[in-house]
Amino acid sequence: MDMPLARDSGHVDQKNICNVARAFVEENHPEACASILGGSAAAGTATSTSDLDIALLYPTGHSNYAQTTRYRGWLVETFVHTPESLQFWYRKEAQDRRPVIAAICAKGLLLTDDGSGAAWQEGAQAEMARGPEPLTDQERDSRRYNLSALVDDLEGSESAAEDLILTAEVLREAADLLLLENGNWLGAGKWVIRRLAQSDHHLAVRLLAWARDPNRDPKNLIALAKEVLGISGGYLQEGFVRGAL
Repeated sequence: MDMPLARDSGHVDQKNICNVARAFVEENHPEACASILGGSAAAGTATSTSDLDIALLYPTGHSNYAQTTRYRGWLVETFVHTPESLQFWYRKEAQDRRPVIAAICAKGLLLTDDGSGAAWQEGAQAEMARGPEPLTDQERDSRRYNLSALVDDLEGSESAAEDLILTAEVLREAADLLLLENGNWLGAGKWVIRRLAQSDHHLAVRLLAWARDPNRDPKNLIALAKEVLGISGGYLQEGFVRGAL
């Protein structure tokens, strides 16, 4: 019997993770056409607190759902799809500009495969290469407005507690606007930082450097956010209309 992986250190062995993930699929989804392990487990950066992101491909007619379970000490996130549901979610993620299933399928490791896995992964890679839908003028203005308001709030803040929240919001909004202006995918949570790290734009490099600086001077972030606004049409507050007049 395979033993659970030790979870008492920051480092885990990728080969063992793959073995556990494959065993999970064979035990719980033996009828799946193919399966892919994604996320940090596939990238070789998993820690003892990581979960296992597993995408599963079933034939047309099967249900489409996501489920969280635990297996041999690991938290497992399963994403069960058919060819049709994949296309639906690829379109939705392009509209939302935050890839989840497309990223797992494109960058992950094939665990099991009846011969359809390679085409599945190539399709996901094409979706990732196509990138997110571009900003509309209205969306750009809305993001400029939101970032401008946050910059004003941070610039006038006299509360260290409020600074904590405001700097996080300014960083996220500035990163999102910059990434979208350059046709890059967005991320949520820790993936905001990871998406910045994937960009070679000079402002992405500087935002990332600010985030990694233990001092994180709000004044420096304000200056960076204003530069991001500058490449997206500039500061926007008065005159911005929301809704229909």
